[in-house]
Amino acid sequence: MTADRVLVTGAGGAVGSAFLARLAERAPAAGLVGVFSGEASRDAYLERAPRAVTDVLRPVVCDLTDEEATLALTGTLGRGRRTVLVHAAANVSWSASPEAARLGNVAVTRNTARLARALGDTRFLLLSSAYTAVDDWEYRNTYEESKAEAERLLKRDFADLDPSVFSCSLVVGHSATGAISRFHGIYPLLGLVERYEPPFLPGDRDGLIDIVPVDWVASELCAMTEALLAGGPARDVVASAGEAAPRLSDLVSAVVTVLNRARREEGRPELVDVPLVPYRRWDFLRRSVDAWKVTEIRLPNRQFLDRLIGIYRPYFENARVRLPENTTCPAPHWSGYVDGVVEYWRTANVRRPPRVASAS
Repeated sequence: MTADRVLVTGAGGAVGSAFLARLAERAPAAGLVGVFSGEASRDAYLERAPRAVTDVLRPVVCDLTDEEATLALTGTLGRGRRTVLVHAAANVSWSASPEAARLGNVAVTRNTARLARALGDTRFLLLSSAYTAVDDWEYRNTYEESKAEAERLLKRDFADLDPSVFSCSLVVGHSATGAISRFHGIYPLLGLVERYEPPFLPGDRDGLIDIVPVDWVASELCAMTEALLAGGPARDVVASAGEAAPRLSDLVSAVVTVLNRARREEGRPELVDVPLVPYRRWDFLRRSVDAWKVTEIRLPNRQFLDRLIGIYRPYFENARVRLPENTTCPAPHWSGYVDGVVEYWRTANVRRPPRVASAS
């Protein structure tokens, strides 16, 4: 790769930060610019980022929801240098209001694409979700709908940028270390199991939960970026697990196994197996516990439980996801990394007080 420039929005996020670290290893000659939403986000990232990144990264602070401020980056960054703009910034909440989702995913994509156009000689690479598509899809939440709208907008109104789309499924920790910078996706489910010890969970036990490790995603995103910098054609990639994804029942069982290993070492009571029940049965049981004032069944706070289960429900009932497409290699099988993923989360979070958190 020549000494061109890679501009990354959402640089402090789970994928953005892993991507920058991998790109600094693979392409040390490329100029790296990271866009952060605020000074606190920038400083927090720089404190934890590897030296290989901080030595070469140019951090920039900008509110990408502000069209004028975004376009002003043209003067800050300078025109005329061959650039690949990797747009990873997004509102990833599955429970965001329609207004918030469209602002974070559609308006910000539009603003960033206008920046790319103003910079000149820039290729645009949008990070999207394998859990959504622009056509023939039943959107399960505002996140999916707004990400699909952003893709349509980009292809329709910014064809001159020759845009590409990189769609990945639920991102979890590093396949060797379990490390990740943000606990979204499946992680609130780990907190529910560890802190509240639910006697059962709702969901389709045979449904596949498509998860992929962040280092594999970063490597695939690097390969795509390198190809674009080298002048390769626009293409779309779907970085999903496919056959390497776990069944929901297997994933829950693996989570319990890892948590119990730590509980034995700490001398704490072990978790019992957490069976999965269909949502119709769950709804009946939930109403019955309330109506009959059953106290023998331990359940979390009603507000917390209803919020979390409601967020996950579309995926535990209908786990539809796009199949892998145009990746350089298949995703690692979940059984080889899930232990490390759960243990990393446990070490970082199990002692924190419970809170109602977004599951995205």
